[in-house]
Amino acid sequence: MAENSKIIVCDQEFDVGSRVITFRDDPSISAYTPHCVSRPDPYPSSPAKGIGQNTMRYRSRRLIGSDRSLSRFQQVLKQFVIHHDGCGSSRDCFTVLHDERGLSVHFLIDNNGDIYQTLDLVECGFQAAGVNEISIGVELCSRGERLDLTPKQTELYARYKRDKVTCTINGHQWLSWDYTKEQYEAMIALGRTLGRIFPGLPQSFPQQGGAEQIWATLDGDVRNYSGYLGHYHVTNNKWDPGPWDFKRFINAIRGRVFYPAIPGRDVFELPEDAAEDEEIARSLYDNNETTGEGGYFPVGPLGETRLWHGGLHLRDDEGKKVVAPFAGRIVLARQKKQDDWPDVGSPNFVLIRHELAVSSETIRFFTLIMHAAEEEPGAEQAAWVARAKTRKWGAELGAGDVAIMDEPVSAGEVVGHFGKAGKKSDWKGQIHFEIFSEDYLGDRIAPDGKAWKKLDGSAGGRFCQLPEIIAPIDLDHSQSLGHSEIVSFFHANPAREGFRAIAVRHLSEWGDKNDFEAALNAARDFGRLPRAKKHELFVNQIEPYLWWGDDVGPAGLPADKIVWGYHPITFVLWLNEKLRGAVQKSVEIKGESAYGGKKPPDNIKDDSSDGAEGFVDDEDALFGEAAKKLDLEKLAGGYPE
Repeated sequence: MAENSKIIVCDQEFDVGSRVITFRDDPSISAYTPHCVSRPDPYPSSPAKGIGQNTMRYRSRRLIGSDRSLSRFQQVLKQFVIHHDGCGSSRDCFTVLHDERGLSVHFLIDNNGDIYQTLDLVECGFQAAGVNEISIGVELCSRGERLDLTPKQTELYARYKRDKVTCTINGHQWLSWDYTKEQYEAMIALGRTLGRIFPGLPQSFPQQGGAEQIWATLDGDVRNYSGYLGHYHVTNNKWDPGPWDFKRFINAIRGRVFYPAIPGRDVFELPEDAAEDEEIARSLYDNNETTGEGGYFPVGPLGETRLWHGGLHLRDDEGKKVVAPFAGRIVLARQKKQDDWPDVGSPNFVLIRHELAVSSETIRFFTLIMHAAEEEPGAEQAAWVARAKTRKWGAELGAGDVAIMDEPVSAGEVVGHFGKAGKKSDWKGQIHFEIFSEDYLGDRIAPDGKAWKKLDGSAGGRFCQLPEIIAPIDLDHSQSLGHSEIVSFFHANPAREGFRAIAVRHLSEWGDKNDFEAALNAARDFGRLPRAKKHELFVNQIEPYLWWGDDVGPAGLPADKIVWGYHPITFVLWLNEKLRGAVQKSVEIKGESAYGGKKPPDNIKDDSSDGAEGFVDDEDALFGEAAKKLDLEKLAGGYPE
């Protein structure tokens, strides 16, 4: 039997970084098998309600039709349903599901954290009635409330430690085995990978008050919910996955936040300690503001100018690695060879689109890394560049053009390396780091308005005209920001700290050249320069870096090229605090002593119980001619009762 660390989605492999056994590796756990695995019979021995005499343990997803591409599947998948199996091992669970019940689930996670995959995720498993079409599912191995163990299970539970804990679901108290550390680690690895593959699957769980998970079946139509949930959230005759701690799990998969680089350090993840967070942020503020002479936020990239500069420059040795601060997808990039770089340095960049669930909101924003080095082949090459030769956009990237793509990256994954920029005679290692969004994000995840000072400078076009920004720098009141004024302000003026907390709406500096040179010619910032000199400045220092044309629509950028820009160091610190939350674990999972001893009703079962219900509905049971009556419009509007 082959072993690997990759799951299969739409016939593509994705590395989880944890041990995986798939249906390709081991046919004995393949839900594609159209008969029982443990015996030659074609039909399940005790079919679940709605299955009947059927040899297939899964079906195709009707919402995707014949288009089984990842891009189409990403539009359909909304939920990940978590179960526990009531069995002694994941292989026992597969036998119960496949041979006895005629059911299927995409993943099984054993006591030791082994991940079994029984189906390509693009298939529709029979695991949660009413939401099978829009969900994937996992069975976590646990005896659940069956506290008596066989000698073999006793040995197993001693090896992979489990506590007995108490939880209350739909008003009924349960004393149950908890989950192993290895199972949490495997689920976290799986969840982080799914976050890269499915940006539309929110890293969230049913919760109330913005913090504590809901321990009951969801009100209303559960199909309207998107994110991770338990079987008991879907149907009230189930109590699995019992004491699974959604808060602990979701915080672990979405809570990793990085700076793209921290000069002088090799580890870029933000630590748990808030004081250390602040210390690192101060070092990055200083790296930008008090070393070098340029690249500040939000103005001042060129000499005497009020041109918007939506990011800042971090300085370190050429070739040092740069990572994605959050999970997301690389949507645009450019890779020119160093011999083709313009006078001001590297025009290479990576643009990452992020879609993250924060409290009850899903926010979208972008990270831009400019002045990246040319990615040379070898062990240090960013993985997305190494994949270029197998991608349609590889030709554009190889030619030095802007490549439009849709490549997943995880938080902390290497996306590039420090290139060089500055005066050609004195190029130094640096990157431009920028974060922006189409909509203002502060009100959505910090409605008290204390997070950012909002400024709207969009009326000024290419140049900042806001007195809140210009006045503190323009000491001679000339309305032109001289080079020495800008450097002096960011090196020594305490007022610069106020710039770290502003969010500014402005026209992006990376927009195409259609009106850029005309704006330079008309601006008083360059009034003393002859037109020929202005043209030379534009050609050498601006035009080579422009990448945002009208042809990059698939990246999801605003058509008018007007964005909300945030001081990126402050933004990372701020969003890390929001993602982390005040509490990491559910307070409703209590110890064994909290159990009151009252047995829950017999009609509430887990997934190994007799009389299996809650796995399929009429839609799942319809095959052949009957299924054709369910068109996409009906499916989108609701499932049959």
